[in-house]
Amino acid sequence: MASAIVTEMQRADRSVRWVSDRSGVDRAVLASKLEEREDFTMVDLANIAAALGVPVAALTPSAGSSLR
Repeated sequence: MASAIVTEMQRADRSVRWVSDRSGVDRAVLASKLEEREDFTMVDLANIAAALGVPVAALTPSAGSSLR
């Protein structure tokens, strides 16, 4: 999921700070999750998706794909 989020952040030209500020996910926590040291919660994903203006499905693996 982290790679999908990073891809959407790059596509939208948004920084970790910007996404953190608009999603309500603490900046250090978001950075840790993007580095795959922590897992994203569904609430995180929903808030990040809303901040980036994309559906939550855009941030999740597709059915049948490997999670890592």
